Amino acid sequence: MSSLKHLKEQFVSDLSGGSIGEIYLVTSVALTSYLAHKFIKDSISQLPLVYDYIINVLTVLSAITIYSNRPVVLHYSILLPSLFIYLINHYTTQPRKNESAAAAAAKQEHEAVSTILPKKSFLTTYRSHMLIITNLSILAVDFKVFPRRFAKVETWGTSMMDLGVGSFVFSMGLFNSRQLIKNHTKYRFDVKTYLNVIKTNTIKAIPVLVLGIARIVSVKQLDYQEHVSEYGVHWNFFVTLGLLPIFIGILDPILNLVPRVVVAFALALVNEYLLKKTNIIQFIIMSDNRLDNWITMNKEGIYSLLGYFTIFLFGQSVGSFVLTEYPTKNNLLVISNTKVTVTRKKKTSLLSSLLTVTPTQGLIFATVFYQVVFNLVNESITVTSISRRLANFSYILWVVSYNSTLLLGYNLIDKFVPTHKKQESSYLLDSINNNGLLIFLLGNLLTGLVNMSFNTLEMSNTAALVVLIGYSILWSTIAIFLNHERIYLKL
Repeated sequence: MSSLKHLKEQFVSDLSGGSIGEIYLVTSVALTSYLAHKFIKDSISQLPLVYDYIINVLTVLSAITIYSNRPVVLHYSILLPSLFIYLINHYTTQPRKNESAAAAAAKQEHEAVSTILPKKSFLTTYRSHMLIITNLSILAVDFKVFPRRFAKVETWGTSMMDLGVGSFVFSMGLFNSRQLIKNHTKYRFDVKTYLNVIKTNTIKAIPVLVLGIARIVSVKQLDYQEHVSEYGVHWNFFVTLGLLPIFIGILDPILNLVPRVVVAFALALVNEYLLKKTNIIQFIIMSDNRLDNWITMNKEGIYSLLGYFTIFLFGQSVGSFVLTEYPTKNNLLVISNTKVTVTRKKKTSLLSSLLTVTPTQGLIFATVFYQVVFNLVNESITVTSISRRLANFSYILWVVSYNSTLLLGYNLIDKFVPTHKKQESSYLLDSINNNGLLIFLLGNLLTGLVNMSFNTLEMSNTAALVVLIGYSILWSTIAIFLNHERIYLKL
């Protein structure tokens, strides 16, 4: 058993990743699937769950396995049939006289503006697709059908799974800003209130930290394979996730006085300064000190926490203008819930007018800005290369620029694809979104069960796909069941 464990650890070790362009091409299959789903839903109002699964899960699974070398073919295979169905339906079916397309759109808009934080189909789809790709990858990586260039790199380089963990944290920050917008008031520092914020955030973090500790204990007890250079001997992704809200609470006064995006850039620069001016890189990369003490045992998890916290803040800053239905004051820079109408915007200063944006305007600006900054930083010889292990400046910008771009893609599809009627979002994606962290936990548990039950290294590609399909059907079914029963477990 120990030799098999060693082989499995070696299978995911010392990898160098792939190109950023290919990662965009493969993961954007999710965008194509969303577009196809909208096309089909325009023709079939009640889409059977099996088709929902095929469009939103099976297409993604195909992209990271059997079509990994031919993603363009997969894009066309998804898009063209759905576009054909859409065109036939859209231009041969007349809207009912009592509710034209324009009237339906006006009614939808009127209903939407009645709340500052409405449910948005493109955001649900973005987060659910991110969870689907993550869940599929954490098991698929143990099979040979999953290309090694998509698995996490050892130290330097880019891969789909490296992007995935950062995107998970970014999306958490983005949706966390929902509560900040809802409860936003003029800030006044008070010691009692400050301590209460830390206490509240710590209590919220306890369930996730418990999951992290439980995973540590189970991995050690079951002699399960582990790649210690990812986070360390006693650290894992759940521990990182659990500590993020605690640090948010500790920095609460600063985050209420200084825009989160400014704090995020400051921390990212501090991160880079430490890497360039100290011997932290050598300390983390060298393996001889691994067992010296608790800090060296968990050096990757401890240090990368700074980078993941920064990504979380960037996610919050994007959420300030993406989550709201209408522009709020200076939302490009700060959290706000003060509605700004067109008339009121004309009366504000030029700077305030520029900083007050709609979701689409904000995403266009964020995408262009972060892509430009990332490419400048990535090409610079004075900045450390992309490293998920270190969660350094270039890695942070890569994650933020990628997610801004992807969000803009989802938003534009939602905004500009014309339909005859108001569409409902995917029931499967709604279900996954409503129990996101639970489904992620379930994916981790099932991954462990599969690895303990099968020698994944010796399975054929066909057998691997059968296991992966069964695995994805299981957590998709559980998500649908929980949603149907209106059971929402917020971990």
